[in-house]
Amino acid sequence: MSESALPFASIQNDLLRLDYLTSTGPRIVGLHVNGVEGNLLAETPDAHWPTPHGEFYLRGGHRLWTAPEDPFYTCPDEEVTVSNANGKIVIQGATEKSGLQKEISIQLDGNCVHLSNKVTWHGKESIEFALWGITQLRLGGTAFLPLANVDSLQPDRNLVLWPYTHIKDKRLEIYDDMILLHGKGTDHACKIGNKNTHGWIACAMGNVLFTKIFDTNHAGIYPDMNCNVEAYVKDACIELETLGPLQRLQQGDSAAYNETWQITTGHFPPTLETARSVREQYHQ
Repeated sequence: MSESALPFASIQNDLLRLDYLTSTGPRIVGLHVNGVEGNLLAETPDAHWPTPHGEFYLRGGHRLWTAPEDPFYTCPDEEVTVSNANGKIVIQGATEKSGLQKEISIQLDGNCVHLSNKVTWHGKESIEFALWGITQLRLGGTAFLPLANVDSLQPDRNLVLWPYTHIKDKRLEIYDDMILLHGKGTDHACKIGNKNTHGWIACAMGNVLFTKIFDTNHAGIYPDMNCNVEAYVKDACIELETLGPLQRLQQGDSAAYNETWQITTGHFPPTLETARSVREQYHQ
């Protein structure tokens, strides 16, 4: 697999194997499921672009970002330190030229991956941002984003679109209770987000359902017109993205949020019926 071009290590159990880079990052580059062929995470070895601090290589997989997005805080991955304490892997990056220092902790538990995303601020002036976990999955799956749908006189859901998103994009389906975004590659990007009160989003990948489970902060204010979940597709991957609330940090302060990846094998066609079945499962 292409992630072997850079040094990596793995953590695994009887069901899952997770690969992470050991020389740069922090970055998770492989998710393999027993009995399922190939890497569920996208691999993007050819994607890179210039930043104010040097060339950034996308690499694929899962990365930790900050929002709202600002090119100044996009820095090339640098060296990492990796520790293992009782089966919990901690990958800590160096302090970036932007002043951010990122850390991802990983622990496996059956068919679940428990992640802790953490950023420490080393700049002199205070800063406000939200933590942003971006997971790039291979093309072919369909993202499910559940919407609120309650009997009320007050508004109960928001839909946020990016300038390049076409509302009539055939990959995008919007229903009263669900958003579907199909992972079909084209040269045009499509992205949508919303404030999610359910605590999960998912991607149906044929014989695998990949679900992100996270805490919801009903009082929190989020970036991107108050989004705590977003989904994106273009030509190389489909992304499931979760965001924490905006926080103001002083020098030396840290912010963290947790999410769990749950991987379920079975038959998961890319349909509204599947999405609603998953919704019922998580709302029991």
